[in-house]
Amino acid sequence: MMNEIDQQIVQRAAQGDKQAFRLIVLHYATAVNRLAYRYTADASYAEDIAQETFIKAFQAINRYQANAKFSTWLLRITTNSAIDYLRKSNRLLADSLDTEDLQQDIPDHGINTEDHLDLNQRLSQAMSDLSDVERLAVTMKHHQGYSINETAQVLNIKSNACKQTIFRAVQKLRKQLTTGANV
Repeated sequence: MMNEIDQQIVQRAAQGDKQAFRLIVLHYATAVNRLAYRYTADASYAEDIAQETFIKAFQAINRYQANAKFSTWLLRITTNSAIDYLRKSNRLLADSLDTEDLQQDIPDHGINTEDHLDLNQRLSQAMSDLSDVERLAVTMKHHQGYSINETAQVLNIKSNACKQTIFRAVQKLRKQLTTGANV
């Protein structure tokens, strides 16, 4: 998915080397900011979340376990920071999702603009009706390209639970979208 930073740099940062941590920030800044933006749909909030992520990572780097990917650990912190932000501001994750991305697999069978807008609204509503974990899992797996294992690690659930969560979410989306289409 993304290039991992050299473990020696992570080890140096864990020993207090601020220059090594600066290299980590430079290496992962774009990925962290992109993920934060995905949750907030606001560049300034995404920057705040990214900054918060790196502060938390700096404070907790001694707890990082080298048997896991550093990027997964860091993106988990980003996800938690974004969730905290969303909870604090009472913003819905569904508002931050780009419905164009969600529709990319839906074939265009001559749908007019009005129907297209209706589909966007129904899709946004369907996403907002999912639980936080379901929304995050669907977003990470289907829109950000994470594997089931990576998604499970970031969400801090087992792989089988992650598969079930994604399956359940997709079923709910299908049901809502097909029900809304038949009205």
